[in-house]
Amino acid sequence: MAPRSKRILGKSTVVTIIAIVATFGLSFTARTALHMPIDWLSWVECTLIPILIGMPVSAYIFAQAETIQDTCDKLEKSYAALSETHDRLAFVTSHDPMTGLLSRGGFMAKMDRERDEDEYDTLLLIDPDHFSLFNDKHGHSKGDEALVRIAKALVYLTRSGDSVGRLGGEEFGVLLRGVRKEQAMTIAENIRRLIEGIPWTKAQQDDVKVTVSIGGAEIARNADTQDVLRTAGRCLFEAKQRGRNRVAFDYEMSRSRVVAP
Repeated sequence: MAPRSKRILGKSTVVTIIAIVATFGLSFTARTALHMPIDWLSWVECTLIPILIGMPVSAYIFAQAETIQDTCDKLEKSYAALSETHDRLAFVTSHDPMTGLLSRGGFMAKMDRERDEDEYDTLLLIDPDHFSLFNDKHGHSKGDEALVRIAKALVYLTRSGDSVGRLGGEEFGVLLRGVRKEQAMTIAENIRRLIEGIPWTKAQQDDVKVTVSIGGAEIARNADTQDVLRTAGRCLFEAKQRGRNRVAFDYEMSRSRVVAP
């Protein structure tokens, strides 16, 4: 007999026994109070009626309860699997598959968070210098490896509350929470130095160094995200104009000549 059937039969038997005992108690008490005789038929009625009625009814009720419980268990497992799938899908859609960093959409969502009245964040835009030359010399697989190593350097030099994302191609973004311009410049300079110091063996043999230029902009309360991105982008452009491998938090409006990344 299956465990489910054993449980149903066991519960029904217990209920039936209780019903028999209750029937005997009520029937014999009533008969005694009414001065009615207690004969063999009374014993048969008090025994058979609970068995014939109570046993099948209780078995049906317990069977339905088991079915409902099984359904609830299956629904709970399905919900857990659905939640896990949803979490994975949310991660995939908000993260870059190659570096594991936030995607552009995920990063922009972090930038759009509400800030208190006196709270500031700072945005850093990081772009490798002469990256197309690196790809030409070593191939795109090595270029992808370089981007992954840059991503790890960014994560290493930021805090758990900061956000790091790959905004597209070889451009990265870092959102420093609660950090003003002065402190952000120090962090950006540390990032630049760390990436410059990564031992790119083949690159050094071919006289090619992987460096980055960084542009930064503060994000005040109610600041427009696109305006902040434009400001940081202009500062990044300024860093490129000044010779690359440097940090810039200001720019000259008069500059209009486009330089290669």
